[in-house]
Amino acid sequence: MIFYFKEFSWKKEVFIIGFAIVIFAFFGPFGTFDDLGFAIRLLFWAVAILGCSTIFWFVFFLFDRFALFNNSSKFIRHIFIVIIVTIPGTLLIYYNNIVFRDIAIPPEQLLWLWFTVFSIGMILTSIHFFSYFGKIQSKEEIHKEEVDRIHVETDENISLFFAKLPQEIGTDLISLSAHDHYIEVITKKGKKMLHMKFSTAMELLENYPGTRIHRSHWVANNAVESVKKNGRKKSVKLVDGRILPISAKYKSSFAVS
Repeated sequence: MIFYFKEFSWKKEVFIIGFAIVIFAFFGPFGTFDDLGFAIRLLFWAVAILGCSTIFWFVFFLFDRFALFNNSSKFIRHIFIVIIVTIPGTLLIYYNNIVFRDIAIPPEQLLWLWFTVFSIGMILTSIHFFSYFGKIQSKEEIHKEEVDRIHVETDENISLFFAKLPQEIGTDLISLSAHDHYIEVITKKGKKMLHMKFSTAMELLENYPGTRIHRSHWVANNAVESVKKNGRKKSVKLVDGRILPISAKYKSSFAVS
């Protein structure tokens, strides 16, 4: 499964790398502050950070190209990538010290050097993780979203349901909940109480990508952030932070995360 970025900014990438180079050159870690002038420190860290960044993106591409650790969470994959990248990254720092400082780090200190590079690498690349990785989707997921969107827009029953909603709350559904003879419709832009039977709403939204989780609750599939289990009880956490129960009748609807 090959992954694609929904959003990526080379300007942001260049800014992050450039900012890191300047900060490292200014503070001069690994003894570079005492041994090198600012201009040479700038070159030292430019070579180190640009080199590690290039290796990072190359390894990241290989992980996606060959679907490595695809069954793991994105953050676990991220950790494995950083571990791999910091091995040549450590060697890069090692040879940088020889070239720029004429210092060979003793072999017994290489493990500590690797751990330090790994720690710094985790901090720097976590910026990428939180900025970009959460926006990664597989080709199949992107295709499914597009199919769902087209299907929703062309389904007559779904259109009848949406026609009852005020325009200002939009049609990006999160959940429906029954309240006597009303249903509470919550979207990503707001909420509305509709005078409608819950069963009627379920009929109109039969082809909408969502799941009934309770006799009184329905959720949109893309609005489910996680599914939790507490003893014999299960619940879903939605993108707006609310938690709704899953009744025993519908407990097979979601796998527990």
